[in-house]
Amino acid sequence: MGQHGYENGDIGWMQLNTTDADSAISFYTELCGWEKREGPFPGYHVIANGDENLGGITGLPEGESRPHWIPYVTVSDADAIIAKAESLGGSLLVPPSDLPDGGKFAVISDPQGGAIGVAQYGHGPGEHGLSKQSTERPCVPRFRACGLPLK
Repeated sequence: MGQHGYENGDIGWMQLNTTDADSAISFYTELCGWEKREGPFPGYHVIANGDENLGGITGLPEGESRPHWIPYVTVSDADAIIAKAESLGGSLLVPPSDLPDGGKFAVISDPQGGAIGVAQYGHGPGEHGLSKQSTERPCVPRFRACGLPLK
């Protein structure tokens, strides 16, 4: 998921956890014109708009029953952000895990239970084309892919 070109605070990846990944892929490729690519492991599918990888679609984590999107905010130090979130009353939902480009990601929640991912991208090329990203404001093309205007 190495989204090079993103700055701290940018949403660099979106992930849909769902009960039926194949149906979700069909829906979003038809609705938005996105393409499906194979992901870094079985059951994880990358969604792309042209040569820009936008996010992933995968099954629900164990114990969850409702499909949901998780945005991943770009950070320079995932461990520091996790510690700060916990000091502010947040919780660690998914412990730090390695990314194919040498970075890492985690999922935290705010004190009310709202989840958000943090991603510290590495500098390696990644696998599955996950590091390919435009250098212009990368979140703008993502949302325009579905015809949603941004100002």
